[in-house]
Amino acid sequence: MTGLLTAMDPMKVAMAIIALLGTIPVAVQYRDQAKWFAVGYALLVVAALATNLENLFLGDLLNLAEHGIGLMGAGLAFLAAAYVHRQRLTARGGIDDG
Repeated sequence: MTGLLTAMDPMKVAMAIIALLGTIPVAVQYRDQAKWFAVGYALLVVAALATNLENLFLGDLLNLAEHGIGLMGAGLAFLAAAYVHRQRLTARGGIDDG
């Protein structure tokens, strides 16, 4: 058990715990208009968990999951969220497109 705990970086563990706790307000405040933001946050949680688990087992695979799925996926989800939000504002007349 001691070897398991020494393999984990305390800062990364804290980041994963904070990310998991952060899912509570994201879930409570979930709105259909913000679904891409929720997806992006969930992918950041995946990245935080993968970075901790890669020290324990499947290092290369979980490193790929952290960067390829978690971080890149979160970036794409936030890009989609910003695009959809801008489209809604433009359709309502909230942004001058020209």
